[in-house]
Amino acid sequence: MDEPTLSVVLWGAAVLFLGWTWLPALISGLGGTRYANGGTEDPTSLEPGPAESDYAFWHRQLTALGYEPLGPAWMRITFHGPAWRYETRVRAFYSRAKHTFAFVQKQPRPMDVWWLAMFATSWQDGDLLLTSNAVDEAPAAGEYVVQGMESTNLTAVEELHLGQKSRMEAAGKRPDRDGSLATLLKATDQHAGRTARHLGAKLGQQYLATHGAIHLFLSVPVAYIVGVGHWAVPMVNLVLGGILAMSDYMARRQAATLMRIQLDQAPRKEPHA
Repeated sequence: MDEPTLSVVLWGAAVLFLGWTWLPALISGLGGTRYANGGTEDPTSLEPGPAESDYAFWHRQLTALGYEPLGPAWMRITFHGPAWRYETRVRAFYSRAKHTFAFVQKQPRPMDVWWLAMFATSWQDGDLLLTSNAVDEAPAAGEYVVQGMESTNLTAVEELHLGQKSRMEAAGKRPDRDGSLATLLKATDQHAGRTARHLGAKLGQQYLATHGAIHLFLSVPVAYIVGVGHWAVPMVNLVLGGILAMSDYMARRQAATLMRIQLDQAPRKEPHA
């Protein structure tokens, strides 16, 4: 194979390889992110399996707090930064005494771990209050209130949620007492779509800016020395793209390992209902 042919082949491979993440990043960066969800009310399917020690950790806490299984669900974001699709499995619960939902999400591969736990209150006017265990976040005023605290202790996270819920009730809000999975999914779909588009645009733009700068910085010297049409230029981009993709994959795997270790080391004291 002569050098011009090799260059064309490698440029084609580079475009296909890099385009797999750059194209969705471009679409999301331009506001093309879309959110969807769905599920079925089947409480029997929410029991932890023998290989689900991570989910069992959350299940024990939620049932001890008085939450009853509702059913499995899914939440999907299309064009989520460099990912074509970001889909999480969900298992939802509800407390009739507190008129509050709770759900646990399993992060997609390569993380593949049940980690994010959230409490949710759907209001009669369609507004939504969410409290997560992932990050420390103060509530902001509006129809879609999101707050949180970084903790594996769902008793503390629930207290944060119920405290904000009480303050909103004192201000005139009334919780939706339907308690069905459809109510939770409808409220989430109504509000999460806008948030997903905003986050997707930010992730897409950041990805293109950082990866574009890295590829440009390392490609220019090679192109200057051997010429833009030389096969070494696309080869550099292929190798660089592979290194960046592998680094991202390993970082996610490492994050999942740390999550599992944190769950294994967390206190096993059961909360009081």
